[in-house]
Amino acid sequence: MSLTSPAFEDRIIAVHGQTGQKWLNSLPELQEKLVQRWSMSNIQPIQDLSYNYLAFASIPKYGSVVLKLGVPHQELETEIQALQEFNGNGIVRLLKADSSQGALLLERILPGDNLLSIQDDHESTRIAARLMAKIWKPAPSKFAFPSAGDWCQGFQGYLENNPDNGPLPADLVNDAANLAKELLSTSQNKLLLHGDLHHMNILLGENENWVAIDPKGVVGEAAFEVGALMLNPVPNLVHWPDLEEVQEHRLTILAEELRIEQEQLASWSFVRAVLSAVWSLGDGQDWNYGINVAEVLRELI
Repeated sequence: MSLTSPAFEDRIIAVHGQTGQKWLNSLPELQEKLVQRWSMSNIQPIQDLSYNYLAFASIPKYGSVVLKLGVPHQELETEIQALQEFNGNGIVRLLKADSSQGALLLERILPGDNLLSIQDDHESTRIAARLMAKIWKPAPSKFAFPSAGDWCQGFQGYLENNPDNGPLPADLVNDAANLAKELLSTSQNKLLLHGDLHHMNILLGENENWVAIDPKGVVGEAAFEVGALMLNPVPNLVHWPDLEEVQEHRLTILAEELRIEQEQLASWSFVRAVLSAVWSLGDGQDWNYGINVAEVLRELI
């Protein structure tokens, strides 16, 4: 019996091909092995999955936990390393991990409501900003985390593959690629960042403390972090009335809380919005969303 939905399985195969199919076939056996190895009980698979399998469980030593399984690959290894580096400071605690199996055992954040539960966008933006400032730390040297520059290589790849203009608006891609080079050449204070800190990855924990989950783990200047927040919530953000005003208010709050120039925040947010469109195109997904957000952000630089 399959543990996952056809939609989840299609996504895994689209990204990982034959390797993904083999992993899906092995998933029930892998889960059972880990249940025995980590003394788990009361396994409750989570139905709403993106690119990893998740299940709630219980362990005598830790209580309620989350089992996270993914196709073993570099991004998952980087997440494990990031969780170890952040060490529970504003981020979910990693209890156990086996990168060779693509397996993570995490504390369960309760009550677990995400940041979208806060209806006031000004308040949710302030919460996110304060969490960013809490979790950032100097970039460690013992593990080679990808850098903001590595991520921005996506522009070069796109332009090389589309020398005569591809499907994305050429002016936006060129503006973003050039701006990224400029920003990278002057960036300072390299920090270990979450990399994907948006509303769905910020959960309410005990004593009304907000906790981040699912870090990508990327090294860059602080302003690079805000791009994910400025793109969310997906897919509804682009349908909000007065979107430019919303984004401008967000930038004002972020600049105030993080003590970063608003232009710097807007610039990186624009770059990351276009970069998200490049990635979406590469993954065979709809790229229009990132472009729509980027068009608004470009006006705020």
